[in-house]
Amino acid sequence: MARRGSWFGGGSVAALSAALAAALLEKLVHHPQRARRLRAIRRECVGAIQRDAQTFARVIRVSRAKNRAAFSRSLKSATQVPCRVFECAQHLQASCRASQRAVRPRFQSDLRCAMALALAAGEGARTLIHTNLAWLNDQAYTRRIRRRLQSAAQRNAH
Repeated sequence: MARRGSWFGGGSVAALSAALAAALLEKLVHHPQRARRLRAIRRECVGAIQRDAQTFARVIRVSRAKNRAAFSRSLKSATQVPCRVFECAQHLQASCRASQRAVRPRFQSDLRCAMALALAAGEGARTLIHTNLAWLNDQAYTRRIRRRLQSAAQRNAH
């Protein structure tokens, strides 16, 4: 991550945070269907770590070529990774809230740690998305992405 020239950055860290939250929560949850969903989220977020670095590297390469259309396409593609991480983080936060009563008191600290990681993943992803949207400067795309984020947040607010 810290190596000069590495493309792993904030998006990869957000994905890693979500994957860690899912792994910790997966360990705490005893409901088989929830555990399967958490395992799927964990795997998706682990894959997003590399995907984020790759898509962002492509954005930088294309930006150097001064091709606005290719830049726009690559940045939109790169924005999809933190969007998905944000959606996963929202689901993880909802799962943490739903699991509060079922988790034994001595494991509540692990549950709180999972929630903190899910919150960090969501906030990191949201920040990257907004940065990309500002860089992109496409009002219609921005509205679509903001609706997507709002929908994910509302869907998991309960």
